[in-house]
Amino acid sequence: MDLAPVADTEPQRLAALRSTGLLGSAADSAFDELVALAARLLGAPIAAFNLVDADRQWTKAGSGMANGDQAPRADSFCAHAIVGDGPFVVEDTAADPRFADNAMGLGFYAGTPVTAGGQRIGTLCVAGESPKALSADDLETLRVLAAAVTAHVELARRERERADEAGVLRRLGEATSRLARVSDAADLERDLCEAARDLADADGAILWTATSGGMLRATAAVGSDVVGAELPPGHGAASRQAFDGSERIYRVKSQLLGVAGWGAALFEPLAAGGRTVGVLTVFWQQEPAERPDRELSLIELLSSEAAVAIERTTTLFELEKLTRVDALTGIGNRRAFDEQLTRELKRSEREGNDVALAMFDLDHFKAYNDTHGHPAGDRLLTEVAAAWQDCLRATDSLARYGGEEFALIAPGCCERDAVALVDRLRAAVTEGQTCSAGVAFWDRGETAAELLVRADAALYEAKVGGRDRTKLASRPGTAPAPTEG
Repeated sequence: MDLAPVADTEPQRLAALRSTGLLGSAADSAFDELVALAARLLGAPIAAFNLVDADRQWTKAGSGMANGDQAPRADSFCAHAIVGDGPFVVEDTAADPRFADNAMGLGFYAGTPVTAGGQRIGTLCVAGESPKALSADDLETLRVLAAAVTAHVELARRERERADEAGVLRRLGEATSRLARVSDAADLERDLCEAARDLADADGAILWTATSGGMLRATAAVGSDVVGAELPPGHGAASRQAFDGSERIYRVKSQLLGVAGWGAALFEPLAAGGRTVGVLTVFWQQEPAERPDRELSLIELLSSEAAVAIERTTTLFELEKLTRVDALTGIGNRRAFDEQLTRELKRSEREGNDVALAMFDLDHFKAYNDTHGHPAGDRLLTEVAAAWQDCLRATDSLARYGGEEFALIAPGCCERDAVALVDRLRAAVTEGQTCSAGVAFWDRGETAAELLVRADAALYEAKVGGRDRTKLASRPGTAPAPTEG
């Protein structure tokens, strides 16, 4: 049996077939009745509504066949019938060299295409083991019944599309609602990538956000490991072009300039408040048969909501940061210190490292203020904080604890190193002033408040002992209560 030709529009035809959701579906009484009517009116022992897939023929409804019957496409008469617009008739297969040896053992066949979205997805056909001549009326009957099958296919397809659309809009609503509730920037960025991938039925998504230095940085991704990559201004990458031009870019494989594993990609700018704050890149590993316009529209809607959410979380982050920064010195305040101390003690529980806590007090600060004035006192506090920042390790945390008092968390320090670090800080005090300090090591049993009490008691001892010195705290349970000094 000769193979049926395959049209250039085969990808579109298969896409239309998939859109119906009929392949592999359960029996449908409407199709069953139309097929039974075709068999009865045309006096055929076999009648069927067959769908032609990429490599097989699948029976949706049949008389003399069952729902789900299938055969290789190479053996399919219907594969020949979908090539043309009208009826395809073989009255005597034995007399036709193309079908004389057909594997189905048919003596005659007549089929008329059934369409979906303008594409021929299958046929309504009649057949039998013996040759049979069909009249013009028979063929008209077959055409009319095929039109009825097509109408029911279109009805089912549209209902499925409406259900899909409702589902997609629901998912979009859920995604945007989730973005609106998230206040943590990292969670928001990850959620955005996942929502974009799911909404577009894509393989991955990348969020690029603008940095203060003009770079475009990949801050979140799913289906890709590019997080941390940066694109400078003028870079040729499409993500950068979409950002610089504030314009959507959609490219297929031949236009992706060598991006491995991508068949198509969308580069959607995120604009809020009249400016572009980032780019959402969504990619598919296989190039879609057609431009995915619905998916592109969904990503555009999602991106509009995402840009607002990103602006909101950025603002919240800046405001939140202000509540943890001392306005005068620019270092952490007491709130930031308390939170960091809690984190460091929990980390110490997990990892077993030591934690040193030091409390500092500038000696005779009130006298300095009285002599030089409060602006000079503020300047001294600022200079000290800046000088101390230069002496610290990356893991250390310094805060202004109140007035002329400072606090330091130094994780991973032994006693000798902690005292040496504290003495370096005391030596760095500017304006010829001096500083007293108390150092306590966490015993893994006390609370953060109890550790602070011991460090503060050691500071008191340093001040009572003559100031301008470092004092190690006594063990828990033996620290004297600090008083004014």
